[in-house]
Amino acid sequence: MREAGYISERSRGGRRKGGFTLIELLVVLAIISLMAGLSIGAFREARRNYGLAASAGEIQSIFRRARNQSIANGTGSFVVVDPTSSSIWAQSFETMGEWSFEDGGAEDEGIAGYGGPRLVGGEYIDGRLGQGVSFRGAGGYMDCGYQASFDLSTGVVLEAWVRHDRRPALRQAFKGGATSARRSLRGKPAGGGGGLAPAYSIVEKKGSWFLGMTPEGALEGHIGDFQVITEDDVVPSGRWVFVSLRYDGVSLVLASDGVERRSDVLQGLGRKLGDRAAPVVPAAIPRNENPVMISAKDNSFPGDIDEVRLRGRSEKAVYSHPPFEKLIGWKKVIHFDRYGHLDPVFHEKNIRIVLVEVSDDHFALEETLAAKKKSSRAQVDRFVQTFQEWLEDEWSPDEMPDLIEEEEERDIEERVYSQARKKVIKIDTLGVVSVQ
Repeated sequence: MREAGYISERSRGGRRKGGFTLIELLVVLAIISLMAGLSIGAFREARRNYGLAASAGEIQSIFRRARNQSIANGTGSFVVVDPTSSSIWAQSFETMGEWSFEDGGAEDEGIAGYGGPRLVGGEYIDGRLGQGVSFRGAGGYMDCGYQASFDLSTGVVLEAWVRHDRRPALRQAFKGGATSARRSLRGKPAGGGGGLAPAYSIVEKKGSWFLGMTPEGALEGHIGDFQVITEDDVVPSGRWVFVSLRYDGVSLVLASDGVERRSDVLQGLGRKLGDRAAPVVPAAIPRNENPVMISAKDNSFPGDIDEVRLRGRSEKAVYSHPPFEKLIGWKKVIHFDRYGHLDPVFHEKNIRIVLVEVSDDHFALEETLAAKKKSSRAQVDRFVQTFQEWLEDEWSPDEMPDLIEEEEERDIEERVYSQARKKVIKIDTLGVVSVQ
């Protein structure tokens, strides 16, 4: 009989004392390492996916800001999508002067605070919308006066509707084709416009800025002494044409019928590059107290003008996305009108912008291509231009194929980035911006 408190001795085959074998520890460490690796991969995956969504959200906010400012200020704004600089920036302009010539140019026409425009010569006519003013025949001009808000320095937009019936005079063809006298300026030193007739003034503030049209139907724009000119015939005769000048401290852009026209420097040279002088856009507009003039006394516009607007630049909003993300397609300038809609002068349908995540291998490849400075046909650098500029550079007018920008961008998306994560930013014709 066993005594109280007796405990039998366990046999050697019984349960061992507490602890882990080396194999068990290694298995546990392997499981922990595997789970940690999966967690890090998932974290990286989530971080990049969140980063793509965040970038798309930032781009959406840039568009919304431009649209909201258009509605709040009652003025147009625009957004530049620049794939080569990995940036999207918006610029809005506040209305500083607006002349639509209603009620025969009443004194409250335009911006309050001065006595109203004064018409010298010319006459009021049925304009594009309501009344306009005509300077046909004896010519004439409209003096819109001066006020401090017209003295813009960092940026300006000039807009007008014009109509003329002037036909370009027949010009002697140069060797190699029927090139006009103004086109022959291309590639020559600035200020080489000797003997050419001055451009007719549409709207100007002498010494500060100028928007005009040449006898050959080219647009000419000035900021101080810096002058640019487009190809001939961008202002066709016999109908109303919407023309504009936009200067933002970096570039000077001329447009007609809602299309930005390529232009060359007519006058104004800057820093030296090797043996050549490179044109430099001035950093600011010269300031003075000259009045705003529609048409001009010495070079009045040979036709009709309506709905003239003067706008000054407001603060620019910029977003630059990370380098492992890419905007597919060509450079774009997207315009909102005063109602916050896509401006029908520039856009006929919805706009689609695709932001993709670039894989590490693809990113390394593009960096290599960029370092080799491929030609404009290389995908890495051709998007520095707008689609229209790219077409004009790649093909002559007679050989230009019938390509559609959106279709070409979808082709690139499917061929090159079919497996990439993407976010699509859409802007419909009413200006509503969404991300998918």
